[in-house]
Amino acid sequence: MGPIPSDPLVDSFARRIRYLRVSVTDRCNYRCTYCMPESLGDQLVFERREAVLSFEELERLVGVFAGLGVRKLRLTGGEPT
Repeated sequence: MGPIPSDPLVDSFARRIRYLRVSVTDRCNYRCTYCMPESLGDQLVFERREAVLSFEELERLVGVFAGLGVRKLRLTGGEPT
């Protein structure tokens, strides 16, 4: 299924949004300060696996944003485990 055409996304300053950043998982095994800041201490809680988007859901999400004018995608989330 291709992108759904629509009006382009704009921010509060009327600038077009062409960039999407998606964290594919919160389960990062690098343990860096980006994913696991020390300020969270023992309160760091991962999402239930059922709450994380599937590949098909991510694909659909990216397609929808492409239809809204997004042209750059950055996938983050460390190494999925």
